[in-house]
Amino acid sequence: MIFKKTIYLDNSATSNFKPRCVKKAVKKMLNQSANPGRSGHKLSLKNSFIVYSSREVVANHFGLKEPENVIFTKNCTEALNIVLLGTVKKGGNVICSCFEHNSVLRPLTELQKRNEISLTVIEPENKKYITAGDVLKAIKPNTYLVCITAISNVTGNKNDIIEIAKVCKNKRILFLADCAQACGHLRYDLIKDNINFATFAGHKGFLAPQGIGGLCINSSVIPKPLMYGGTGTNSIELIQPENLPERLESGTIATPLISALAEGIKYVDKHFEKNNYKVQKLTFYLLTKLKEIEGIEIYTIPSSHYGVVSFNMINYTSSEVSDFLDENFNIATRGGLHCAPFTHKLLGTVEKGAVRVSLNFKNTKRQINTLIKALKKLNSCKLNEEV
Repeated sequence: MIFKKTIYLDNSATSNFKPRCVKKAVKKMLNQSANPGRSGHKLSLKNSFIVYSSREVVANHFGLKEPENVIFTKNCTEALNIVLLGTVKKGGNVICSCFEHNSVLRPLTELQKRNEISLTVIEPENKKYITAGDVLKAIKPNTYLVCITAISNVTGNKNDIIEIAKVCKNKRILFLADCAQACGHLRYDLIKDNINFATFAGHKGFLAPQGIGGLCINSSVIPKPLMYGGTGTNSIELIQPENLPERLESGTIATPLISALAEGIKYVDKHFEKNNYKVQKLTFYLLTKLKEIEGIEIYTIPSSHYGVVSFNMINYTSSEVSDFLDENFNIATRGGLHCAPFTHKLLGTVEKGAVRVSLNFKNTKRQINTLIKALKKLNSCKLNEEV
């Protein structure tokens, strides 16, 4: 049930706020529906131009020179699977971290089960975030790919992506950055930062609707397709096209969502400094206020100001805390496990999970104060007492 006055603190799952320009883009494209690249009439060509312009917006954001190296997918999971399953070197080794989401861990585990690769899952020596040194120590002679998330979806801690990318470049190893949680908070220039592949989710920091994500490619190594089918080009041929983006985009693409994604990115880029300054201040404020509560364990490090804060209360499971906040104060957070099993093992939270509060620039100190008041109330009463 959605309450009119819900305090929404679950923006890492999906952003609640969508700018007007994003909503207008969806509506506009629904009112001029036509399949881009599938017909030669004016409306189809017009929509083809909109899709190409959207690729340019994404390419500019990630520092790519070729818009065709932007691949649109239905989500970040699909984009990750394209790289992980499409670049396999049989008998090779892949390195990932304990902070990875199941969208990385499950395809890699499947490849390992098939005896196609060996998998190395590294933990941070500092117990907080992955450094270039952590990766360097794990590299083997047959390592061909390193995949690290930019920001942990559980703790909100930032991994040292740029330094890790340098190590991979020096070792001639492909580097894949999962930017699902980082987009909107951090910007990466794939060429300058030596990142070969970057994946993103449109519906989080980019403020777009659900159902759109993407892959940006800065590499001469092009993944094999995850899916084969119609592309609107070379239709007489039974072989999948070699050129991008068609090689990795089979079937009708989500034109309304692609257009909305571009508008979301333009909005984010226009307000990037101002909005992130606010998120940083709110994150610091939240971390400071949480420390006032007795019997609370915080998993987010003080220097992490990217809107994600995770914690537990000593007398309750994370699901009990989140349910209490939702049912009694209309505060939306996320409890339980967060699709990152190795992160929970590192934190010792496999049994309890973790309460995750994820902020947006539209959130306020007053909302955080209400959250703190609710947590203090829970701390002072039994769960089934009337509040």
